Amino acid sequence: MSKGKLKKFTEFSKTILPNEAKYLESRHQFTDSEKLNIISLVITNALSQDSLTAYDHSIDKRKYSYIKNWIEKKLASIDVDVTIEWIMSLKKKILTDAIASHEEKEFLHYISGYKIIDFNFQNLYDLAKEYKSYLLVRMRYRDHKIIADFIETYKKQYVEAKNIAEKLYTATTEITNQYTLNNIETKHLETWLLQVFKDETIDGKNRYQAFVLLAFMYTNYNENDKLKVIFDQIDFYLSDGEMYSRRLLSNYYASRVLLHSKQDEFKEAEFYGYLSIRQNNSDALMYLNNLVAILLRNNKPEKAFKLLEKHLDLYRETHNYHQKIGYCSYQIRVLAELKKNTLAESTAKTFLKKYKNEVLNHRWHHFFTSYINVLVIQEKYDEVLKLSSKFDLVEKEVQRQKQNNYVPNISWSISLSRYMEGKINSKHLLDEIKAPLKAITPTKNQKQLMIKVIDKLSNNLPEAFLKLKSHI
Repeated sequence: MSKGKLKKFTEFSKTILPNEAKYLESRHQFTDSEKLNIISLVITNALSQDSLTAYDHSIDKRKYSYIKNWIEKKLASIDVDVTIEWIMSLKKKILTDAIASHEEKEFLHYISGYKIIDFNFQNLYDLAKEYKSYLLVRMRYRDHKIIADFIETYKKQYVEAKNIAEKLYTATTEITNQYTLNNIETKHLETWLLQVFKDETIDGKNRYQAFVLLAFMYTNYNENDKLKVIFDQIDFYLSDGEMYSRRLLSNYYASRVLLHSKQDEFKEAEFYGYLSIRQNNSDALMYLNNLVAILLRNNKPEKAFKLLEKHLDLYRETHNYHQKIGYCSYQIRVLAELKKNTLAESTAKTFLKKYKNEVLNHRWHHFFTSYINVLVIQEKYDEVLKLSSKFDLVEKEVQRQKQNNYVPNISWSISLSRYMEGKINSKHLLDEIKAPLKAITPTKNQKQLMIKVIDKLSNNLPEAFLKLKSHI
């Protein structure tokens, strides 16, 4: 086989994700030894976290083409996003009287053979209702009967699916409010959400939404063991071809990044982080930001810098200010890690000038943590105090102390700057930097982050911050 052809197949094989590989492994039935050799190596490479094994040049190129086509067809046949695109396309054609006879034949065949409630069941049922009227006005009674029978057979399941979807929406409101406002309990939802997630008679869209909400809830309550259990369960479903699409896999991998980072498993977090950005979708910038955070945690600022540069267009084009601010904040941090402090400061200054309102409304803490960190490194304490005064950061920090993941990075930097500028004495400084700790019992993760902050600030004022370290 020519090197060019094999290079093309090698690049294709690199796109195969671990859960796709597990699914393919359980479904292939090749007896030809060379085809078996190819598919086995595709699976091994996809599951490997290390270097990839090269493919055999001596095998006939047609066998590589065959395997590539087989993989693409196999994955497309279970891809819930491919199915929803097909359903939506048919709906549009039915509503505009533009459906072709071969498309109708395919849809009627699909409905006739429908046996198991699948991911897109609700959308399929809605389409069937539209199509039923379409057939009746054209007096196509035989085809109408096929659709009418389907609607009658699955009526109860459809009503139940709609009710579950409505309850899930209410649950989403409660759980997201708990995350943002930290003012309500949502534990009463757990048992029901677990039932929905595990019930294979319920449509996959509702089951996946239940999984997302459980993950959110367990994160809110810091219940990592329970989080791990549902992640392992969804991993099994995905590897078995349920609830599968590249979009959902990316979402799952990105969630897994957060799980492993919370458990201090940063090598695994990095592995899943790279998997999460393989697919370019509307959440790609969020997944990128999460991966950059892990790379910084793993002391790999050069890799983080290359990733940010590679995705510069994604950052420029997005209208999601939450993620835009996240990207810029990490950009400032990465530049600081690489000792490019002047560039980091000017990046922060330019961004703040352009997006001041968005920063204050969305992620002021994330942004100012990075910005102030660079100013402290450069010993520009008067600039820190100007920012603090202009944007009322001391009061904002007091409010932020109520959140359960609080780390007093900004607060400590302001206190250090006040001392360095002669505004307070050393005793007052120690009192100020101890103050934010009185109201919180830090988790292991918080303590680690605090110690990291203290170590950085110790470069500027060793004595006070080493005392604080012993206090923690």
